[in-house]
Amino acid sequence: MIEAYVAEVMRRLPRKERNEIGLELRDLLTQMLAERAQDAAADEVVLDMLRDFGTPTEVAARYRPPGVVIIPAEQTRTFALLSLGGIALQWASTFPRVFDGQPLVAWWFTWGLGAFWWPGFLAMMSLMGVFACQLGMFKPTWKSRTVDPERINRTSMAFGLAGYAIGVALMICMPWITAVMPEPMPRIFAFDPTFLRERAPPVILLWLGGFVTMFVAMRKGRWSKLTRNLSAAFGLGFVALLVWWMTAGDIFLSPATDEGAKGALGLVVAIIVADLAYRLYRRRPRMHAPKIKASGT
Repeated sequence: MIEAYVAEVMRRLPRKERNEIGLELRDLLTQMLAERAQDAAADEVVLDMLRDFGTPTEVAARYRPPGVVIIPAEQTRTFALLSLGGIALQWASTFPRVFDGQPLVAWWFTWGLGAFWWPGFLAMMSLMGVFACQLGMFKPTWKSRTVDPERINRTSMAFGLAGYAIGVALMICMPWITAVMPEPMPRIFAFDPTFLRERAPPVILLWLGGFVTMFVAMRKGRWSKLTRNLSAAFGLGFVALLVWWMTAGDIFLSPATDEGAKGALGLVVAIIVADLAYRLYRRRPRMHAPKIKASGT
């Protein structure tokens, strides 16, 4: 039984290493058997020992050198989340066609199964990256980060705030700007009066709050815990407001313009959510000294 087991392991090893490893493995198993029982001919004792030792495939893997790692262990979770997220996104964006009359079977054999191109694409990109590293085209190196990651480049922030203010001013003045433009622009970009009266005003408070938060951070030269939290809160506020705009009624009077605007707002919501998630993920881990408990006397 041991001979048959060793032969199964050897069959899974490189030919030039089979004999040496086979002799070593047979001696090892014989010694283990001697420690387990005096009667080496007892088939049940031998079989139990071999099952505990592992399958021939598992044992052969212990002797084989590690192969090329396409997806490192620390990146497995990210790869799985990206793969499942891409599939879910394609399914969510195409499954409504079933409710519009497309047969479920037709959807599954087109968009349903077709969504699995995304994990394959990610795997191929990872494989190409591994080959590039092996060929010396790309060599990962570690670069020191800024000592204070919360520090702000005031010049860049100042230009950003200026662009922010100009953009907000244009958005606020857009109803009056489009009204004086030549036809057919006023008809294409005419806002719904109910939207301007009931749903548009809150955005001014969010714009003002975001501007003040970034201005305070620029003045101090760095982000603080308070300004970071306020920035995240205003980001969540924008997400809630934009979702309300998209679901509570028309934004523009023209159906085509309204549909395009809501699609653009959906993209903005996705960008804001992705940015908030990235900032939360990249939040700098901090080490805390262990608390010392006072011993009783």
